[in-house]
Amino acid sequence: MKKLLVLGVAAVLAAACMKLPEVPTLGEVQLPVAAQEEEVWTSTDYEGKPVLIVFMGSWCPYCKMSMPALNAVAQKYGDKAEIVGAFLDQDPKAVQKVAKEHGLNTKVLYNAGNVAESMEVSGLPHAVVFDKKHRAVKVWEGFSPTLEQEFDAQLERLSK
Repeated sequence: MKKLLVLGVAAVLAAACMKLPEVPTLGEVQLPVAAQEEEVWTSTDYEGKPVLIVFMGSWCPYCKMSMPALNAVAQKYGDKAEIVGAFLDQDPKAVQKVAKEHGLNTKVLYNAGNVAESMEVSGLPHAVVFDKKHRAVKVWEGFSPTLEQEFDAQLERLSK
């Protein structure tokens, strides 16, 4: 009986010492906006709002295929959530060109490689939705024909 009690106490202590996985947070991210005038997008300006960031590359065909989904949710939730396309490209002109060609109507950021690396982005497109406290809620890797519905469902729930 003593052995069982000691083992039980040891198990409880071991469980208490285990580190629980942390929920990734957005933190303070600053990225340049690919626009005519120099502007910087700062994530902390949107505290209290959900944020959807889709990491893309101007060269990526699957990223281009995901742009209509991004446009649709930007149109529907643009006043309730911050929705941005964050391009890994370092050249703002390349980003502006692809955004214009595909009618991307969100804020378009560039030079997002370091941010993507810190968020462990391993493929494109890569989308992350953060709640109002900027905690990661859902991550998408790659293109899916259901992206618009998936983005919509998350943003609908978070923007209430």
